[in-house]
Amino acid sequence: MDLVGAGHVALGSDFDGAVTTGFDSSAMPSITQALVDAGLGEDAIRGALGGNALRLFRQVLPES
Repeated sequence: MDLVGAGHVALGSDFDGAVTTGFDSSAMPSITQALVDAGLGEDAIRGALGGNALRLFRQVLPES
């Protein structure tokens, strides 16, 4: 099983004010551009910016 790589990276949910971070959601365009500039593909970027977290939630949380 592949446990490392673009399919296993996601931004955290630390934008709720509970902790202090070096950036907030207003920096998302800059983060996205940095990922593009680093040569990541569209699927990898989409995953890192939320798709991977959603996939994980769908896999582990029970359906209601």
